[in-house]
Amino acid sequence: MKILIISDAFWPDHTGGITKSLLTEVEGLVARGHQIVVVTRHQKKKSAYHETRNGYEVYRYLAPSKGSVFYRTWPLFTLAQLPRLVKKLQACSFDVVYVHNPFQMLGLRSVPSSVPLVYTFYAPRLIEIEVDARRGKYGLLTLFLGAVKPFIRMAERQSLRQANVILVRSQFMIGQMQRLCGNGEHGRITLVPLGVDTISFGFANDVKTAREALGLSTDRSILLTVRRLVGRMGLENLIDAMVLVVSQHPQVLLLIGGKGYLEDELREQVRRRGLERHVRLMGFIPEEKLPAYYQAADLFVLPTAALEGFGLATIEALSCGTPVIATPVGANPEVIGPLGSEFLCKDATAQALAERINWWLDRGVPAETRQACREYCVSRFAVESVVTFLEDIFAKAKVAER
Repeated sequence: MKILIISDAFWPDHTGGITKSLLTEVEGLVARGHQIVVVTRHQKKKSAYHETRNGYEVYRYLAPSKGSVFYRTWPLFTLAQLPRLVKKLQACSFDVVYVHNPFQMLGLRSVPSSVPLVYTFYAPRLIEIEVDARRGKYGLLTLFLGAVKPFIRMAERQSLRQANVILVRSQFMIGQMQRLCGNGEHGRITLVPLGVDTISFGFANDVKTAREALGLSTDRSILLTVRRLVGRMGLENLIDAMVLVVSQHPQVLLLIGGKGYLEDELREQVRRRGLERHVRLMGFIPEEKLPAYYQAADLFVLPTAALEGFGLATIEALSCGTPVIATPVGANPEVIGPLGSEFLCKDATAQALAERINWWLDRGVPAETRQACREYCVSRFAVESVVTFLEDIFAKAKVAER
């Protein structure tokens, strides 16, 4: 098939869970022999407007670069520039269009009705924006949020109405979508989980080798979380939990990988709690080193406070054999729950996180548990299975529009 993929951002212009999972899907589809063209907005000044990668092409349309005072106006540029680029690429020649952003769906109204639109609903954008606004992400721009809310809500609802097929990554997000627009879209919804490259994120039964390669201590218990440092991730609760964990396990070390607008606030919290020896903010962990960090950890902690649509880091950790402790928020019970109740906290509070971490550290992580985590991940979330799901969905959508 000839597939046009349209995403607000694409790896490595933006290094988030959505862009990484989409890259994995693109590479998987290319490996199956499909012809792929990716369209995204221009985010970095040095990025080319067109490039050829390993078996597929990437096009970027004009939009304000990161750091520009006009950066937040990118949805308006999308509505103006995306239709021109799609027309140039002759959208009618594609078998299916696979879209990942509501504003881009609005920009596709000119696509011939004979070409099916498969749209992925990741999360209610307005709720995410409101959470970030409360934590100070937008600064003075927060004053204008009320004016743009109706536009964002309209874009999300119109995108869902416009799609021939709606993909969601979890049952939790089906519920969120139905709260947004009711049950009218039910017949077009398909659940497809995120996928992980189980070769790149390889299994490690013993943490020692990975720790030595990374220069980490081999005689301390190591916890890891890899998250954007933003409001809904619950990282402040995890740092508070570490006070209770350290009181029982004085040699424990928590590594926090990621970057975001809360970084300074979280560093100050670590200092205020006297946890400098026990909590390290690592910043962005390069992709080539990330599997080793998963492999080096005794436990991966997912302290989400709100809106966890799936959690790519969850399955990356499991693929490496590292058990995941998660709050019972969003899709976490769906993704982690089948492994056992011991992998889920009672709630998202610091107390509950500390109780679950201490429970695991008291008992240790046997080799059989690491093996079980790996096997569970491979059986459900290997990228080969996810790409097979997508191929089937695209093929059915193509036939339905004939």
